[in-house]
Amino acid sequence: MMKYFLSLGSNINAPDNLKFAIEELHNLLFDLEISSTHQTAAEGFEGDDFLNLVVAGSSEMNFNILNQQLKEIENSAGRNRHAPKFSARTLDIDIILQINDTNEIIFESEEIHKYKFVSEPLQELI
Repeated sequence: MMKYFLSLGSNINAPDNLKFAIEELHNLLFDLEISSTHQTAAEGFEGDDFLNLVVAGSSEMNFNILNQQLKEIENSAGRNRHAPKFSARTLDIDIILQINDTNEIIFESEEIHKYKFVSEPLQELI
C-alpha cells in the first residue's frame, strides 16, 4: 500500500470543483486526510485567486495508474488541456509525494520546494 499526497488547485468555480475532486478522491484513496484551504494569488498570469489544498490517502494503485485516474477527474471538471501552462484552471490535481509502507519516499515533486501553496498545506498533513 502506498501513501500519496496530492496538491489540488482551482480558480474557476473553485469551491465546487474542489468539492467535486474530494468526492471523487474518496473513491480512489483510503483514509483520506484533507488540509485546510489556502487562497493564493494567480502566479504567472492575471486572474482570479486560486484555492489550494493537499489531500493524503493510501492506495494499492501504482503511480501511473493513479495519475491517469486524477487526469480523468480533472477532465470531468472541464479541464482545458490546450490552455497555456500558466492560466486559469477548473481543476489541477498533482501527485506531490509518494511514500511506501516503510515510510521511504518513492517520489517527491519539485513543486513542494517551489510553491508555498503546495508546501504550506502539505505541512498540515505530515
